[in-house]
Amino acid sequence: MPSNCIKTIKKLALKFLLLAGVLALLDVVYRFTLYPKDLEANCTLMQRSMMPVEQNADVVYLGESSNHAVADDEDDKRFISDMIQDMLPDHRIANLDKDACHAGIYYDILRNIPSESPVRIAIVTVNMRSFTAEWIYSSLEVPLSKEQVMMKKAPALYKRMLLAFKGYTHWTDEESAKIVHNALRRQQINYPGVPWKTASKWAKAVDGQLNAKGVSDDTISLATHYVKGFACDMDEDNPRIRDLDRITELCRKRGWNAVFHILPDNEDQMAALVGPELVGILRRNGKFVEQRYKAMGVTVVNNQGTVRDADFRDRDFPTEHYRQNGRQTIASNIAKTNIFQN
Repeated sequence: MPSNCIKTIKKLALKFLLLAGVLALLDVVYRFTLYPKDLEANCTLMQRSMMPVEQNADVVYLGESSNHAVADDEDDKRFISDMIQDMLPDHRIANLDKDACHAGIYYDILRNIPSESPVRIAIVTVNMRSFTAEWIYSSLEVPLSKEQVMMKKAPALYKRMLLAFKGYTHWTDEESAKIVHNALRRQQINYPGVPWKTASKWAKAVDGQLNAKGVSDDTISLATHYVKGFACDMDEDNPRIRDLDRITELCRKRGWNAVFHILPDNEDQMAALVGPELVGILRRNGKFVEQRYKAMGVTVVNNQGTVRDADFRDRDFPTEHYRQNGRQTIASNIAKTNIFQN
């Protein structure tokens, strides 16, 4: 190699090392100056990761609004996690819930829990609606995706640059609606008695059937949301399944016992508005999750079918928001698992 080429390579290598050194120094300066404020302003998830240490908790509860949604007229306004805590006085439970969260967010929270935490058990909420396009591509993902940037195991300055240049999911409400619409056309269904092969076609058929019966627009909207939110064939390629796989492996590496609890949905209302076939699909998908993770050594509490229509709080959208009897049932089934009796 000619000597002038060698000199050029050495100069470039020296400049690269100098640049790397400057960036490393800037990262250190940023981490100890502005980063804590940026983290506090842009990432409530990291605060949740710190809670098990602050509360000396050996159990963490990860959930979304199903945990803390209560009705105004209830006597018992305890969260599901509070009820579990009252049933397990020998444990200390840290509630790490946040609205609209799903398994991908739970993974980020769990992996950022400090190594010195006393955590031994992670209770992870499995919301079956979170596996379908309406949730995966929801506009609610935008603020959560922004927070996930700050949860990365990466240099602080790099994360700040990602925020500055919108290196995260940042679609608008209109873009989200278009993505969901297209995704529902690909959301496959293969179930006996269901002639439609995608969630989009089934929802359109339900709309037409109920409209012909003179049903109100609000009821039609509720019925079609049930189809969009639950009509899918679950498999290992679903992004939420991949997230649960990562959580399972993380818990194994950290020596934690994982408890996945599958939330009940309003099967009574679902069957009345759409038909028992949709309930069958929901149950089949729940069984897929249950069998997959039990085989991996996870404790799975399948609460499907345990809460009846009267114990669901909301009437105009398929939510997993329960009245006190529903929350008590879910909490009791979780607390009774063998993992807490040892």
